Amino acid sequence: MQPLDRFLALAGPKLEEAALEGAATGPALPAARRVRALLDLPPQPASPARRHDLTVRRHLPAACAATRPDLADAFLALEPAIPWRTRALSNAGPGFADGHASGRVLDPEGLEQRGGLIAGFSLVAPGVTYPEHDHPPEEIYLVLSGGEWWQAGGDWHAPGRGGIVHNPPGIRHAMRAGAVPLLAAWFLLPG
Repeated sequence: MQPLDRFLALAGPKLEEAALEGAATGPALPAARRVRALLDLPPQPASPARRHDLTVRRHLPAACAATRPDLADAFLALEPAIPWRTRALSNAGPGFADGHASGRVLDPEGLEQRGGLIAGFSLVAPGVTYPEHDHPPEEIYLVLSGGEWWQAGGDWHAPGRGGIVHNPPGIRHAMRAGAVPLLAAWFLLPG
């Protein structure tokens, strides 16, 4: 089994399981089920973006040490192929430029494509906040190592390792790492 397939075969069911545990929260369960159905589609080719050797990657061992062992092993097998990049945001705080990375694995510029689902990973260094932002697609995170999330109208909360975060389309949201680096898999659903 290829590293991406191995990770997705673990992440899809875990995402749905975590959504079932929190089914009272509303639309997370249908979103998780849509993600799982899209992950089951046959892969289509993509043209991977260039991989950047970013300094924030030095936090991966600590993030993986805080991740469920089966997901950490699958992630580490996949990580050498992830096209990591940084993002410039005008509202970013100190340390953001060198303290975060994102890598798309399902995307036209990722490792492959599946039914219009865009998926990847976010890594945030200890003490760094990925600032408030929004986007049209609905999004669901599978929390791998921990961290805190915020949505407009709410307080910061920590879903915990193996938890999920559901962001409805267009909602302002942010995330931050505490003492442990934040590592999460994310899925942007097609409209």
